Parts: sequence; C-alpha cells; structure tokens
Amino acid sequence: MKLASLPRKVVRGLPYLGKELRAIVSDHTPLFIAVPRTVYIWRTAPCNARCIMCNYGYLKGEEYKAISRLGFADELMPRALNEIHELCGRGTLVSYMGGEPTTSKNLIQWVEQAGKLGLDFRFTTNGYIMTEDMARRFVAAGLFNIGVSLESLDATTNEIIRPHTNGTAKTIRCIEMLMEERRRQKKYLSVNVKTVITDINMEHFLELVKRYGKIDGMMCTPQMFEPMDGMPKATSDLLYIKDISRLERFTDEIRKLKSEGYAIHVTDQGLKEMVKLYRDGQGQNFTMHNKKLEMDPSEPECNIGTDNMWIHDGKVRLCPYHPPIGDLVKDTITLKQMWESENAKQVRAGTRACRRLCTISCLRRTPISHKVSTFLKIA
Repeated sequence: MKLASLPRKVVRGLPYLGKELRAIVSDHTPLFIAVPRTVYIWRTAPCNARCIMCNYGYLKGEEYKAISRLGFADELMPRALNEIHELCGRGTLVSYMGGEPTTSKNLIQWVEQAGKLGLDFRFTTNGYIMTEDMARRFVAAGLFNIGVSLESLDATTNEIIRPHTNGTAKTIRCIEMLMEERRRQKKYLSVNVKTVITDINMEHFLELVKRYGKIDGMMCTPQMFEPMDGMPKATSDLLYIKDISRLERFTDEIRKLKSEGYAIHVTDQGLKEMVKLYRDGQGQNFTMHNKKLEMDPSEPECNIGTDNMWIHDGKVRLCPYHPPIGDLVKDTITLKQMWESENAKQVRAGTRACRRLCTISCLRRTPISHKVSTFLKIA
C-alpha cells in the first residue's frame, strides 16, 4: 500500500468501520443497532459455462432449466437497491451472484444505480465475454470489486475444472483489461482472483498468489471444494482432497505468503477450518448443503446474522441455512421493516446458536483486524 493513498482509503473505509462498531455493540450488549454491512443478491439465472464443480456443470434437462431460469425478475433489482440503501446507507457492499452476471444486459445499470446511491457493488465473473468496452464501462460506473474465477494459470488444469475453449486465456485477459482500465481511469476498482481448492489444483493457487497478490488493488481468495448434492461420483472423487498432510502444508504456505505481504483473503481461523472440514469429514460423504460438521466447542458463537443479509430469488434471509425473514417479491413490507421485525430477532437468535462448520468465504467469521488490513490493501 502506498502511503499517499492512506487518507483516501481511511475516508472510504470509515462508513464500514462505523458498521463494524455497531455490530460489536449488537453482539455484546442487549442493544441491537447493527445494519447489514453486506447484502448478497443471489438469483437463478443463465450461465455461459459448465464448470464441473458447479451444478451448472452436471445438471441436465428440466433441472438445468430450473437453475437457469430467472427466479427474481430484473425489474425488481432497482427496488432492491433502493431498499438496501434505505436500510443500510453508505458503507454497504452489494454482492451480486446470478449465473454468469456479464450475460445480463442490465448489469451495468445496476452498478451505476448502486454507485449513485453510495452502495459498493461487486460480482464474480468467469471473464469469458469481457471486452475492453465492458471493462471501461464497469470501471467508469464505479464498480467497487469484481471477483474473477480462475483455478490455475496452467490452461490444462484450469480447463479440466472449467471446460471452455481458450477459457484460461480469456479469464487472464479479463483481469488485464480491468486492471488497465483501473490505471487509465485512475479509479479504485479491486480485483479478487477466486480459486476453488481441489485435489488437482491445490498448489496452483500459490502460483496465482505470487502472480497477483502484490499488485495494488488485487487479492486472491481460496475457496475449499465441497461436493454438491447430485454431483457425479467421478467428479467428486477427482476433486476431493485426499491427503490431509498435504492440505496442512498448503495452508502453512498460505500463512507464509501472507506474512510476506501477499493479499490473501482468508484468516488463520479460516485456514484451520479448511483442514478441519476434510479431517472431520472423512468417511461422512458430506456435501456443501448437507453436512453435520460443526465448529470446535471453543469457537465463539456465529455472528453472521448481525450484519449480513441475503436476498435469494426474493426470499430475504440472515443466513442461507436459516429460515427467511421475508419475501421481497410477495411481501408488502420493506427490507428495513423485515430487518427490524420480531421474526428477524428470532431467526438471528437461531443463527447465533448454530454451530455449523462453514468454509465458503461469504460465511466465514472474519475478525475486524483482517477486514481492515484487507480493505487497506485493495480499496
């Protein structure tokens, strides 16, 4: 991080810090004053890829059509963004996921609307159809963060996991175009290289970190592979990590790289839980959405419901694995009213009592020190 950029980053981060303080008060006193710091908008939507670790890669027929069909109309997005602003104000990350987002003709308008409202919009892409003009428009619109999915710099390995003609070159080119526009426009878009850690690409993540992890405005995020319901056994067997000692050595190497200043979005606790997932999961045939693995008893209660919200095809939740607190499509009340409702209070109590072991990045418990250090590196 350049010292000259510190004042700007501090000013940009103050609204987020304010929300962190509100969350701390809400977690440790009877007074609940927290509002969402991150709102996730998850939609079923078309995707232009068939990655083998994803249900788009193996579902067929009506099941595939079901996850490709819009379950939350584009016309509702402006209302959702307005209500997020009403509830949360500035210092709010809107994290959008729906198939491959860049296939939506309205995505740029949502980025622009979010920017005008003072919301920080982000999404994740495979980069296959990114063009110079799209990169220019996204950066100009004020896109805050973009995740780019890349499993390896080696095309052979990457395209086993993400089968797509010249997909590796297209994804790397996408990263280059976005960073070039960041420099040209003097904007502060951050790029997050996201990698699913599997048995065939584990150490490849370290090469990605060494290539991108010290570039201003970039970071790398490891996501552990977890089998999905209905996934072919051959795919699960191929990707499932079999050697726990190798996984431990891998997490130790991540710690080393972090100590050397590489921007890697995972905490030490997150690394421990990656190993725990596979050690405790041996012989259980767990899947991402169906597993009985729990956090260690010594770990603090989950606070995911304190400052996070999901809008999943209209259903409003404090956590994907707990009951909804409302429905943006069907209900007449606003997100603010849902957040402050008695129903939300009861669901929030349930999230705090939950001991489920969650390793995906949006569900990991992250201390404020890690959030601050990561923000200063990429903002």
